[in-house]
Amino acid sequence: MNTLFDENFIGPVKLKNRIAMSAMDMGFTNDGTINDKFIDFYEARAKGGAGLIVIGGCFPEMRGRVWKSIISLENDDCLPGLKRFADCMHKYDVKVAAQILHGGRSAAKFFTKMEPVSASDIPHALIKDVPHALTIDEIQGVIQSYVDASLRLQKAGFDAVELHGGMGYLINQFLSPAANKRTDKYGGCVENRTNFAKELVLAVKKAVGDDFPVIFRLSGDDFIENGLKIKESVQIAKILEEAGVDAFNVSPGWHESPTPILVMSIPRSAYTFLAESIKAGVNAPVMASIRINDLAIAEEIIENEQAELMSLGRPLIVDPDLPNKYQNGQNEDIRKCIACNQGCFDSLLNFGHVGCIYNAQAGMEKERKIEKTTTPKKIAIIGGGPAGMEAARVAALRGHKVSLYEKKDRLGGQLWYAYIPHGRSEIENIITYLETQIRKLNVHIEMGKEADIETIQNEKPDAVIIATGAEPIMPPIPGLDRKNVFLACDVLDGKAKAGHDVVIIGGGTIGCEVALDMAKIGSMPSEVACYLLRNDVIDKDELIKHTSRGPKNVTILEMKRKLGSGFGKSTKWVILKDLEDAGIKSINKVKVLRITDDNGSNKHRIFYELDGKEESITADTVIMAAGYKMNDKLYKQFEGKFNEVYDAGDCKKVETALTAIHTGFELGMKI
Repeated sequence: MNTLFDENFIGPVKLKNRIAMSAMDMGFTNDGTINDKFIDFYEARAKGGAGLIVIGGCFPEMRGRVWKSIISLENDDCLPGLKRFADCMHKYDVKVAAQILHGGRSAAKFFTKMEPVSASDIPHALIKDVPHALTIDEIQGVIQSYVDASLRLQKAGFDAVELHGGMGYLINQFLSPAANKRTDKYGGCVENRTNFAKELVLAVKKAVGDDFPVIFRLSGDDFIENGLKIKESVQIAKILEEAGVDAFNVSPGWHESPTPILVMSIPRSAYTFLAESIKAGVNAPVMASIRINDLAIAEEIIENEQAELMSLGRPLIVDPDLPNKYQNGQNEDIRKCIACNQGCFDSLLNFGHVGCIYNAQAGMEKERKIEKTTTPKKIAIIGGGPAGMEAARVAALRGHKVSLYEKKDRLGGQLWYAYIPHGRSEIENIITYLETQIRKLNVHIEMGKEADIETIQNEKPDAVIIATGAEPIMPPIPGLDRKNVFLACDVLDGKAKAGHDVVIIGGGTIGCEVALDMAKIGSMPSEVACYLLRNDVIDKDELIKHTSRGPKNVTILEMKRKLGSGFGKSTKWVILKDLEDAGIKSINKVKVLRITDDNGSNKHRIFYELDGKEESITADTVIMAAGYKMNDKLYKQFEGKFNEVYDAGDCKKVETALTAIHTGFELGMKI
């Protein structure tokens, strides 16, 4: 039986296990060269047990550069950094590859200062720059840039090269009928559309030789209108295997696809079937990827012969030691990726570098190295949310004696409510990890007890951290004290039940999430939907309707122009689509005026102002989701009463879970 930690081969190159770290832009460089921060980040993952690390994407020529922090392979200036990187990784018996990524029409003039190129003159859906359709002679020039880049990698001591032929980049633009309208030998039927990729593989293999494997990144399905489907992708893989491809890395979709690829609401291993389909058509090893955050799932995929290798990205950002921990049976010490994208993709989209919501050391391995203190202290932490727990964990690791006080009978703070809504369950992993770690570190935990100054003074701590979190905002709306007007947290907690007609005041993160949760009540279970679909009882549109929503009528009243403020760029569009699928109505740019009885009925009437006019809507249940404000009352009471008093998380400033956890980390390091 195959296992995750078997040795495995890509061409002649032997890997110590079947775990590959996939290529991702990390945002660590602006000049295209590999620097110390880049190497520090990957060295931690090499120590952590990955068998293969793929860096990139890396542009072979300036016209292909898709982002400011992409690594350059276009000239020999890249060689010193590449060699330092390869030498460092090899110290840990890790093989290294670099992914060559030419953006084609995805490479905006903003970064390249050059006209984009593509298979045809069809612009990218989001960028809009009309690309130049490459001539046959120009195609040969692009192929040569790939060859030169591959030779540089080989010269620098790399073990393999990966050609990015998926996710809507240049090679995929030739492969996909959605972007390729050519009438010459590079367009038309699938064989012709594969010619560019085939010639590219042949040229690279001829240059680097048989001892230097070529991996091909392939989108099993483009997930766009008129794009590649899995049957054509299998045909393409067969052609490319004959041309010399040594392994395939299979991923789903394009970045501009209307089908989500990277968010937490996607079920784990949902897209593994694409890799399985490619594997059935070729003899070369196949990597499965995307939404595989648990190595137990990865092991099942290997054992079930759905793929030979696992390509993991974000799971190795959040936990660089994931392979070693899993192999050693340290499952409770593993941080599982929650696919929130807050620290990684959203950070990159905001021109930052990669980090992680609950690994504050990711991307700052040297700056945030945890070391034992020479002056251990007694620390009292009030508040068992993410900031308080992270501060406790780090302080305890450094050798401090830590006590944690939480007035509720559970830890987690606002995260407790964040993971309850449909599609957000991965967030519970943060609570589970932090609670497990502070218990293992012998942090003294008192729950169900509200700590006051007298309690803490009796403990005689050297330092106090106040992490009491946030409290709901209650706008001055007459009628909020009426029956069946509830806080969002009480509804999510099961303390309050909603009726048929639900109005939610507030359309930020909590408002959207509680709306989706309400709409989902009474929806069709997935196993029922599969049964009905398999037996032709229901069509696709009806299936989507019945699985996305139940019988409740849900409306959001939002004061801003759009819903979803507070969600990251990579997640917001998915949430808005989910709201639409769930039949949730919204009325935006409104000011809620008052809540009254509706003519003596059991319903409420909510009055609001829209475009200068007073309007109203009725509801059985009103849910307040107007956001949160910092709860700093206790901090103000404690200021000046102890030698060291610090505030952390939402108690200091209401932002995101990432900010709360990172401020907790910083305080644990500071004291």
